[in-house]
Amino acid sequence: MNKKSHENKKVIYLFGVSLSILMMFGMAFESFMPRGGFLRSLNEAWSDFRVNSPLLVYALFSGKEDKNPFTYSFGSLINKPGDPRIVIAAIDNHTLNNLGYPFQRKYYGAMIENLNRLGAKVIIMDVFTVDPDRSHPESDAEYIRAVKRAGNVVSSMAYDRWNKTFQLPIKGLGAASRIVAIPNMDKGLSPDNKVRNVFLFDPDGLYQDANTPDVGRDAKAYAGINLAGLSPAAYSIYFSTALPEVWARFGTEPYSLNFRYPVVRKSHPGWSKENLTEFSVYRWVSVLDIIQGKLSEDERKALKGAIVFVGSTAIGAYDHYPSPFMPNMPGVEVHANVLDNMLNQDFLRPINAWMVAFFVLLLIWLPIYLRKYSVTLISSVVAFIVVLAVLLDYYLLHRVYNFMFAHIAVAVLFPFVFVAVHKALVEGREKRWIKNTFGQYLSPKVVDLITKDPSKLSLGGEKRDMTAFFLDLAGFTTMSEKLTPEELTSMLNEYLSAFTEIILKHDGTVDKYIGDCIVAFWNAPLDQADHRKLGVMAAVDCQVEMARLNKALTQFTIKPACRVGVNSGPMVVGNMGSKTRLSYTVMGDSVNLASRLEGANKFFHSRIMTSEATFGDLKDLFDHRYLGSVLVVGKAIPVKVYEPFARKGEAAPEVLKMLERFNAGQAKFFAGKYADSVKDFKAALEVLPGDGPSQFYLETAAQYAKEPPKDWNGSFNITSKG
Repeated sequence: MNKKSHENKKVIYLFGVSLSILMMFGMAFESFMPRGGFLRSLNEAWSDFRVNSPLLVYALFSGKEDKNPFTYSFGSLINKPGDPRIVIAAIDNHTLNNLGYPFQRKYYGAMIENLNRLGAKVIIMDVFTVDPDRSHPESDAEYIRAVKRAGNVVSSMAYDRWNKTFQLPIKGLGAASRIVAIPNMDKGLSPDNKVRNVFLFDPDGLYQDANTPDVGRDAKAYAGINLAGLSPAAYSIYFSTALPEVWARFGTEPYSLNFRYPVVRKSHPGWSKENLTEFSVYRWVSVLDIIQGKLSEDERKALKGAIVFVGSTAIGAYDHYPSPFMPNMPGVEVHANVLDNMLNQDFLRPINAWMVAFFVLLLIWLPIYLRKYSVTLISSVVAFIVVLAVLLDYYLLHRVYNFMFAHIAVAVLFPFVFVAVHKALVEGREKRWIKNTFGQYLSPKVVDLITKDPSKLSLGGEKRDMTAFFLDLAGFTTMSEKLTPEELTSMLNEYLSAFTEIILKHDGTVDKYIGDCIVAFWNAPLDQADHRKLGVMAAVDCQVEMARLNKALTQFTIKPACRVGVNSGPMVVGNMGSKTRLSYTVMGDSVNLASRLEGANKFFHSRIMTSEATFGDLKDLFDHRYLGSVLVVGKAIPVKVYEPFARKGEAAPEVLKMLERFNAGQAKFFAGKYADSVKDFKAALEVLPGDGPSQFYLETAAQYAKEPPKDWNGSFNITSKG
């Protein structure tokens, strides 16, 4: 059992060490590979669920359709709307249906001029114009002139990362633009194609070249810094802050996007009578509506002082980037969301990686440490930790922190599942082993207790204060001579089965059967504070059962008697034997004395003999008599012995009367008044004829009256083993 326990501990520790190494390696790997990793995928999936969880609460509890589901209940603490300063000039279906695709660039010029008349502060062109319009060169010229007059336009240039080549805007557009920036969203894509982490400046070290006139009119002012994305370029113009200052403030590290939730708005509110809507994070104003001036009052107000991103929202004409709130979101809205986070300084901040690693390691080993407790307790602790982590995660999101919840969940749940399964398998084996080992000689109640808590079981040989019990059928040799083997076997089974049930009823452990003898003990494998009382009660009840069986088993002509010896004291208990065959048994001098006391009953002709070590504190609980002090084989010091009859006050009237006369005679006997005691012992026999100890003392008193013993110390020397 100890060896198996050691092996089980090794398996669990090996799992804990392996998982710890894997988790630390996984965290290190993800720090170098931002797009990869199992834990990162789990974190991202949880993040999507987390921001959408108010929808579930909304669906279950809200009866009002006018409430925004993303901000229902606690949603307003974790989800934010798009910044109203940001507007999307949408190249929508309406625009393409009327102007065609791709439309002439003069329309961009018209749009820019109208946006400036409406008071737009910054215009960001999330469209590529890298090839000249050879059919309408004047159209390109109009566009470039409009950009130059506006002075607040950010144009886009492309970069082929594979071939490391630039695709600059059409000739003259770069010089006319305030800044030429690079949309670099592809560097921040997760495996599920969502933009979760963004670089505001190119992370590969691409830098602005002051000698290239087509990278913006402010090129010389920010020569040498990494290429800016659309959002920091817009931020620079909006706050009139030089790009080097923006670059110094934000650097080239990735930022985690704090996504804004979408809302439903009316399409073309300036002229459309149809009940058409659009679902977007930021207000979409149709490019054609801007060109034609068909704007509602709300749209005009929104555009005044606004940061306007120009990009495609038409079906089939925009780049699709799913967000936690939307399966398909135009890429222009991603740029807008990045700028939104910059404006409000609420990118999701990471938790210190070393702190997370500490808690990951702590939580991995927590279920392993708790493995010795019940699955219910372990489950409760783990459930509490997970719930606490969920609440902490929502709170940290409210405080704009990106908590790595999946790391915590995996760190505590994986070991919990392993420990629970391992515990179930091991405990299943332990329970089967316990039932197979102890089921034959322990009471079902005791077996059930050990099965539920094997820690109560201590095997392998330990010294304990215990009570040993020996029961033997008197006259077995005579019975075996008079009965056939079949009759003898049947008779033994009847009597020994009945006695075994009584021992088990009193929570005793049946050690072994030796012919017609039963050996049992108490206070192992479980602690039993009242083991002395239990042993004596079993002895008394076995005598009662003996009388009942002799009346009930009429098929047997022989009516046996039984003798019981009970002793308590230090004993060694455990699995003993050979490497291939073990027996759970007791050994020691106190065990041997119990055996001697069983045999010593022959000396007094008594039925139960229990030592002072067992019966000393139980005298007030039983009707009993003192048999005397005996010196048995193997003992140098006499032992006081007693014979209990029944629980206090439950002995038969004739027994109580016999005891009265017997005790009177015994008092005279040990006072040396042997002749006087004879009368009392005779009276005891008249009350209870055949009482063995009364007959013994009667004969001994008569003998001592004739020839008093010399130098007698009051003890009877029992020289034979019985």
